[in-house]
Amino acid sequence: MAQKNIKPLLSRGDTIGLITPAGFISEKKLNKTIENFRNLGLNVFYSKSVLEKKGYLAGDDKSRINELHSMYKNEDVKAIVCVRGGYGTTRLLDKINYDLIKQNPKPLIGYSDITALINAIYKKTGIPGFHGIVGSGDFPDYTVAGFKNMFFSSSEELKVELFEGHKAGTYLITRGNMSGELAGGNLAMLASMTGTPFELSWDNKIVFLEDIGEAPYRIDRMLTQLISGDKFKNVKGIILGRFAECESEEKDKLNSFTLKEVLSDRIKPLKIPAVYGFSFGHIRNQSIFPTGVHANFDADTFTISIKRKDINKFFN
Repeated sequence: MAQKNIKPLLSRGDTIGLITPAGFISEKKLNKTIENFRNLGLNVFYSKSVLEKKGYLAGDDKSRINELHSMYKNEDVKAIVCVRGGYGTTRLLDKINYDLIKQNPKPLIGYSDITALINAIYKKTGIPGFHGIVGSGDFPDYTVAGFKNMFFSSSEELKVELFEGHKAGTYLITRGNMSGELAGGNLAMLASMTGTPFELSWDNKIVFLEDIGEAPYRIDRMLTQLISGDKFKNVKGIILGRFAECESEEKDKLNSFTLKEVLSDRIKPLKIPAVYGFSFGHIRNQSIFPTGVHANFDADTFTISIKRKDINKFFN
């Protein structure tokens, strides 16, 4: 039952700001994003720079930084949504005005390359970001329900549960139940941030990971890098999403491990609750995880439970 004293993060009629901090977008993707959020009862605001293009980037670094900063300055903008990922956010991290963001906390929403932005802002300000969708993605019923649950609901407790259609592709690596702060995102981005000033400490975290288009040996290499660097030494649990297009090509299968073999081999020795196949990643039906927020993870039931107060305290 909704609690009268708990305020949702967003209300219908609120304005969200659209940004492109990484790869460039087409006008078609922008229009799809506008439609997605108008269907949710939200207004959208964006600057003309959202459609800029410079090589594979959505404009030069200065333009993308200005776009980000302007959304945090704008009092009418209640949340910020990245229209797409791509590549480019790591180029911005040492140029961001983190004091500005800390003084104007707002939900920042995205995934894939946006992993770097979410994690850097959390590290420098303590303000959580929301991993799970980009504005130009598909918004099927499961994704819409998850967005409404995370941002419109005033329920005291939130549960993030597996999409029914994904059950056949899941497996339990190590059973158990554990609590900790959620942290993670795209595996390749997290590995690339190792050794930088924007790398998170993963101590006592429940880590969620996903990727796309990486062969099993590359997944092995990135996980081995993190394990060898003691990044997982004090991790409480690991939630693996849907690793899209990460099996070996047909011609290479006889000389490769499967993705499942790699993940089990690297994760099982950690002896912490771990699962594969949760509903997030480069897929159609996506759940949303608030990075930096305390949660309970039940590997046996593929369920993540979050107290609304543990989210709201950062924004209200």
